[in-house]
Amino acid sequence: MIRTFLYSLSISLAGLLTQATQAQVKPAGDTSIKKTAVDTSAPKPVQRPPATAAPARKAADTSGRKPAQHPPVAAVPAKKPDSVYYVPGGLRLGIDISRFALHFFQPYRTDVAVQADVRLNKKLYGAFEVGYNRTSHSDTSYTYKGSGAYTTIGVDYDFLKKKDPTDKNMVYGGIHYGFARNSYEAPAYNIHNQYWDSETPGSFPKTNMTAHWIELTFGMRVEALPNLFLGWAVREKIMLANNAAEGFDPIIIPGFGSGSKSSQFDMTYTVSYYIPLYKIKIRESREPKKKKD
Repeated sequence: MIRTFLYSLSISLAGLLTQATQAQVKPAGDTSIKKTAVDTSAPKPVQRPPATAAPARKAADTSGRKPAQHPPVAAVPAKKPDSVYYVPGGLRLGIDISRFALHFFQPYRTDVAVQADVRLNKKLYGAFEVGYNRTSHSDTSYTYKGSGAYTTIGVDYDFLKKKDPTDKNMVYGGIHYGFARNSYEAPAYNIHNQYWDSETPGSFPKTNMTAHWIELTFGMRVEALPNLFLGWAVREKIMLANNAAEGFDPIIIPGFGSGSKSSQFDMTYTVSYYIPLYKIKIRESREPKKKKD
């Protein structure tokens, strides 16, 4: 009976061992776990766009240099309206009193000169002058007579900087053109011959002539009383052309001076009165001036 129990136990152990060996030699595919089927009826998940990568940071500057600093941009000032004001304009009429004094130094000549100027704009003036000359000279050698008139026309520029735009005082320079017409004669003359110690009488008939010249002027005018001005000027006159008789020059060319010279220096002293007639509109920019670097 014991032998039968041991035999049955041996058979049972052998069966268990056989099942264990078969379980170890099964293929791997048999041991895989079946996946659960996906339910296609379920809603698909929302697809988001891929995230943008953050820009890479610049490498730190280890050179020790300071970053370039740009100057601030200056603000452009608003344009200001132009300044407009009016200055007096009119006729300044005067007489050259130096011509009367000249008669005391050269009694044989008589001169009269009238000057005028008109304001054209802030700095520029039109200038005019008319005059007359009579020359009469007589001595033991000859007798001379001459008379004529002249006129000059030109422009004067006022260099004076004025705080008050209505100020009529002037420090000026200018250029003028002069023209004269003159007639002269020598009714009688005597030519002395030293060798024979004799006199040869003669005469020179009346001759008409014209002359043209340029004047460069510089002077000033000051308002001594309301609208009453005193002034002086120096003038360098340069002869351009004249048609005086050859060998017989006039003693005086009206408005110019000596008939035998090609240039003449002159001074004038004037008393003039200003007659206001109109207004001149002056427009000036109020924009600030740019500073020089």
